[in-house]
Amino acid sequence: MTKDTADIIGALQTALKSRKISYRQVAERLDVSEKTVKRLFRDKDCSLSRLSKICDVINLSLHDLIDFSKVYSEQLICLTEKQESFLRNNPHHFSFLFLLTVGHTAEQIQTQNTLSNISLFRYLRDLDKNGFIELAEKNRYRLLVKGKLLVALHGPLHKVIRDQNAKFLQYVIDNDGKDRISFQATFRYMSEQTLSSLNQDMAALSNTYKKLAHQDEAILSRDKLIPVKWCQLVAPFNIFTEWEIDELTR
Repeated sequence: MTKDTADIIGALQTALKSRKISYRQVAERLDVSEKTVKRLFRDKDCSLSRLSKICDVINLSLHDLIDFSKVYSEQLICLTEKQESFLRNNPHHFSFLFLLTVGHTAEQIQTQNTLSNISLFRYLRDLDKNGFIELAEKNRYRLLVKGKLLVALHGPLHKVIRDQNAKFLQYVIDNDGKDRISFQATFRYMSEQTLSSLNQDMAALSNTYKKLAHQDEAILSRDKLIPVKWCQLVAPFNIFTEWEIDELTR
């Protein structure tokens, strides 16, 4: 069994679960035993023809399945210096544009934020002027920014990104333990080698997060998905210099 085969069958398992199709239902459609189907997924060993038949059961093309199984790598969007400067100076436009790039419509953004019609038009007008969208009549538009709005740190948008993530961190800490929200923080001493190993593990877990999210976004309708923000933090951190201890005066 190759890694590619395992990834493809893993993606197929995700598709079955998302559509709530059981192994028994697959077995009945393929006219084989349920034990055979379970063994197929357990051993991750399946012929191309059988893969194709299972895809037919869940109304998914084999081509799409193979595409979903690929390691998903999110690329940073290349914005011009002028565009980054505009978003830096207009953080609400950054939020508006971000929501557009993750699939929300302008009308949904307007409703959620109780924007007036003139405000909606002005947001779209400004994004059009700066080359993010192409605006047409009756607020119809075409996104010119392809993919997720991911930008590099330490550029013009550094403060905007920092502030947005600071708000997210505060939200997670304040709501730890509620509705699948989790915050963990600890301080330990360790070797450079151990820290490097943990960083590699975190990078692998982050890739898994991106890959599985990509599969869900491709397979499921929007009403079956929940919005999730992922954040990882780890760094050498000297508490002796960062955590102040003041002189006691009384």
